[in-house]
Amino acid sequence: MNMFSILLVLYLTVLHVSTIPAQIPYNPNRTNGGLITNGKLNDEPMCKTDDGQLEIPINSKFRSLINTCKVCTCTATGLLCEDQCETPPPTTTTTTSTTTTIGPTESTTTTSTSSSTSSIDQSIVSSTLPIGFLPSSTSNGGLNTGSTPPMGSADNDTASSACARAMAARDYAFVDCSEVYLAGKRTSGIYEIWPRTSPKPFRVLCDMERDGGGWTVLQRRGDYSQQSNFFVSWSSYRRGFGDLTRDFWLGNEKIHTLTNQDEYRLHIDLEDFNNQTRFADYEWFFITNEQTKYTLNLGRYVQTSTGGDSLAYNRGMRFSTRDQDYDQSAGHCAENYHSGWWHAGCTLVNLNGLYLRGNDTTATGVFWNNWLGAKYSLKSCEIKVRPVGFNTEMLS
Repeated sequence: MNMFSILLVLYLTVLHVSTIPAQIPYNPNRTNGGLITNGKLNDEPMCKTDDGQLEIPINSKFRSLINTCKVCTCTATGLLCEDQCETPPPTTTTTTSTTTTIGPTESTTTTSTSSSTSSIDQSIVSSTLPIGFLPSSTSNGGLNTGSTPPMGSADNDTASSACARAMAARDYAFVDCSEVYLAGKRTSGIYEIWPRTSPKPFRVLCDMERDGGGWTVLQRRGDYSQQSNFFVSWSSYRRGFGDLTRDFWLGNEKIHTLTNQDEYRLHIDLEDFNNQTRFADYEWFFITNEQTKYTLNLGRYVQTSTGGDSLAYNRGMRFSTRDQDYDQSAGHCAENYHSGWWHAGCTLVNLNGLYLRGNDTTATGVFWNNWLGAKYSLKSCEIKVRPVGFNTEMLS
C-alpha cells in the first residue's frame, strides 16, 4: 500500500469518529439534566413519573391519579411527594392570667392556667363510614342538644376538597335519615348525610320516633329562649340558618338536592300552646333548583291528616323572601307576612313567620290557617320528609 492510500484511510477514519453523536448521560434521579432524547439542550429540566408516561417541568406539581392525597413536586434531584390528607397534629394554646389583690392586712395572688386543644374534624377525612350520631352531653327527648356549628356556616358542611372527598368513602355515606335508621341508629339527633345529587355531605336533624322514624327534618320552630330570625334574605334561605339543636331552616339548596334524589313524602307536625297537636301529610314533595326559584312541587293531601289542607294554596309557587319577590300578589307577601315562603297571593301557611306565642292581630306569626286561623301563632312545628317507599319496602 503506498503512502497516498495510508493517508486516505486515516482521513476517513477521523471523519467517521467525529460524526458519532454524544451519548446522553444516565440520570438515576429521573431528571433529564436539561437534555431531551435527541441530545439537544432543553430550556427546562423535566421529571418523569414512575410509569414514564408523564414529564413534569421542574418546580411544578401534580396530583397522583391513583392516590388523590399524594401531591408531587419536580425538583432538581427528582420527584418530592407528600400526603396532603395527613391529619395535622393538634395545636395547643395555653393562657395564664395572674390577679393580685392587696388589702389592708394581706396580699393574695391567684394564678389560673387554661389550655385548649384543637384538631381537624375526623368526620371530614373518615376512610370508613361517615360520621353518625354526634355526641352530646345532655339530651332533650332523645334530640341532640350538644354544641353544633350554625346553619349555613362552613363548619356545618363537611369540606369538599379532593382529598376529603376521596377519603369520605361516598359509597358508604347515608343519603338521608331513612338510611341512617336502617343502619340501626334509632335515636333522634344530628347525623351527617350525603345526598346523591349533593356535591358534598352536610349535617341534618333526624326524627327516628315519629311514625316509624327515618324522617329528615327540613325546618323546626319551637318555644326556645333564644329564637332564630326567620325574616332574612334570599341568600340566607338558600344556604340555611339557625341551630339544628333548636329552630332552623335547613337551606333551599340542601332541600333541593335531598328531595330530587328520590320520591319523598312530606309530613308537617303542628302544636299550639295548649299542647294540642295536629299533622298534615302530602303524598310527595320536592322543590326545583335556584334557577327556577325553588318552586314548590306538592302531591295530594293525605286524608287521614288532622291539620287541614292549607299548603295546597302554595302548590306551584316560587320561593319569595324579603329581598326577592316572586309571588302572584300585587304587593310583597314575604315583606307583609315577615317570612320566606312559597307565597302565592299570599298564603294560608306561614311556618317561617314571626314567633309571637299565641293570639295576635297581625297575621304575621307561625300559623296554619285551616287549624287555628291566621291570627294564632303556633308553639311549634316541624317540616320533614322520608322516602315514599320507606314503610312498605324498607320495614317489611
